[in-house]
Amino acid sequence: MNNVQCAQCNNRPACNSDSFFGNQLFCLEKDVRKWKAKKGMRVCEKGSCFIGVDKNEMGLVLGCGKCSKQINLTKCFNCSTPYCNDETKLSHTKCYHLVANIQPYEKKVKTCHPSYNSCYFARDIFWRVEQNCGECPLKFKNCVTCNDSSLCNEETLIPLTNTKITTSSSKSTTTTLLKKETISIGKVTTRRIAPKSSAQLNKIENILMVAITIYSLLTLIFYII
Repeated sequence: MNNVQCAQCNNRPACNSDSFFGNQLFCLEKDVRKWKAKKGMRVCEKGSCFIGVDKNEMGLVLGCGKCSKQINLTKCFNCSTPYCNDETKLSHTKCYHLVANIQPYEKKVKTCHPSYNSCYFARDIFWRVEQNCGECPLKFKNCVTCNDSSLCNEETLIPLTNTKITTSSSKSTTTTLLKKETISIGKVTTRRIAPKSSAQLNKIENILMVAITIYSLLTLIFYII
């Protein structure tokens, strides 16, 4: 009888009716290492079903009982109707989802697994965007995690203007006076080249930014092809 749902009664003759069975409390059951929940085979005598996230394994645990009696569970929920302890009872964080190597390359709203409480926004070495649920993957050097609200992993966390700020700050330390010598017959003339104006430097920086952007787009197109 281990694979058959069963409810037992002995309070009166013919007590094992359909209505009696329908009024019994059965719970969904799932161990933290299992992929899917299954219907419990025995009546839950504890009067309550639960669902929660295991803190250590970050997986769902479902069964008969109360959250207060469980160990290492977070986001736990109690209920008392048949099969009430499903995944929809837990809060779900929503994050923007965009991955460079998955087509189509379009940002979408993703409902995260209940074990996730945060979102992240990252840029790879070509400054392509990746957005998803969870903490920052170790492969990214430019990544920010957020958990203040759903859909918090927006581009404003690491704006493209950061690249221009970094470039200009590194170049500002290399501006020096250059000395150039021109040798002609019978005499030596020396002249100095003045440092470029801020407008010229900004123009050069803009050209560099356009070149970087074009390079990134060509790399992305090559990667897609």
